[in-house]
Amino acid sequence: MKQSIFRWREKGYLAMQSLFYAVANSIEALVPFLLAPILTRTLDPAEYGIWVLFITYATFLRPIVGLTTQDAIRMRFLDFDQKQLDQFTHTVLFIMLTMAAIVSAITFVFSGPLAKATMFPAGWLVSVVIAAFLFEVFYTALALLQFHQRRRAFLMTQVVQAVLSMALISAFLFAGWDWRGVILGRMIGMGIATLLSLRSLGYSPTLFFRVPQRSFYRDIASFGVVYWPAGMVIMAVAMTDKVVAAHYLGVSASAMYGVAALFASAYWIVNHSFVLAWTPWLFKKLKAASEDGMREVVSVSMLYFILAPIAAIAFYFISLLVAPILLGEAFHSAIPLLRYIMIAIVLQGFFVHNMKYLHYDKDIRVMSLCSALTIALNILLSVRWAPEMGIRGIMLATVVSFGATFLISGMIVVARFIYVPGGVKSVVSR
Repeated sequence: MKQSIFRWREKGYLAMQSLFYAVANSIEALVPFLLAPILTRTLDPAEYGIWVLFITYATFLRPIVGLTTQDAIRMRFLDFDQKQLDQFTHTVLFIMLTMAAIVSAITFVFSGPLAKATMFPAGWLVSVVIAAFLFEVFYTALALLQFHQRRRAFLMTQVVQAVLSMALISAFLFAGWDWRGVILGRMIGMGIATLLSLRSLGYSPTLFFRVPQRSFYRDIASFGVVYWPAGMVIMAVAMTDKVVAAHYLGVSASAMYGVAALFASAYWIVNHSFVLAWTPWLFKKLKAASEDGMREVVSVSMLYFILAPIAAIAFYFISLLVAPILLGEAFHSAIPLLRYIMIAIVLQGFFVHNMKYLHYDKDIRVMSLCSALTIALNILLSVRWAPEMGIRGIMLATVVSFGATFLISGMIVVARFIYVPGGVKSVVSR
């Protein structure tokens, strides 16, 4: 009886943690929502498409600039003492700055061919790399705040970047800066919030420019190279979808895809917030790895598989009511696409859920193989279906890609963690 009550308390704590991260992350998600009435009425579909591509490319470049070190910090956090963690973080930030400088130089030199391939203005390509660097440092700081359980600082960091981004973007737009003002406002807001979050963790900006005395270069590089497909899978799929849309259907099609994804992102925030709260909880439970602990982990996973689609359905019907009000008339054709992208995000969440088991097990090779399969399948199907079915075909390609690898990764997780001939597996015995 006591164990049953304890389990419910544990689940209640996990639910409250998920709710907190949902609230905190929804602050960031509110920025594009609150700006949507302005952006879709101030910018035409082609200009909005440039903004969508900017965010897409910046997000894609994050794991290249950051070598997916965010997940390296999560994986090693419980293994480090504070001194080792500070050394590791110092090395991570220095490598991020170095990688950003290298990628910026390459982008500047090859700006002409890259602009043609990406359908993005050549003069603004370097700003994409800078934005990727800012995003990566920002989310690395949030990961540290999360694992340190500094929830107040986590929340305030989100509030600051949201308020600054909205204020600056609005000011630049009303000054007549079109999509350029949107990009600048977002970058400046994110940059200030990033500096404040690092300060709250005790890291000064000079840390970026000071070469680490004792560092983890080899560990970070080897992790980044092997883990890269796993760290970039969501970004790569999103970029593939929008680039294929731009090339086969025009930049305006990327704008329609981005608008549909905007409303689906509200559900993604809730889904992702569960994963944020669940990850440290899962790692601790698997480390204990008693039979009762594994039963509790499995019960939470099963509950997630049931509740996630129900939440997606609720968000879908709410979006159908809200979208026509928030969006300018030129973007109303994106509304019917919501159903497809919502299904894709549900399956994406299921796939990421499975990956966290392998993340704990430090099996980054299997994670990367599953992720590489997702990326390759999405590219193949998107290119094949886009000419025939348009944006709907691209979204269906994403559904099939994440659905297939969710099933494959699920079989791996069940075989490794849950089912063995003798019963429930104890991870401690590994």
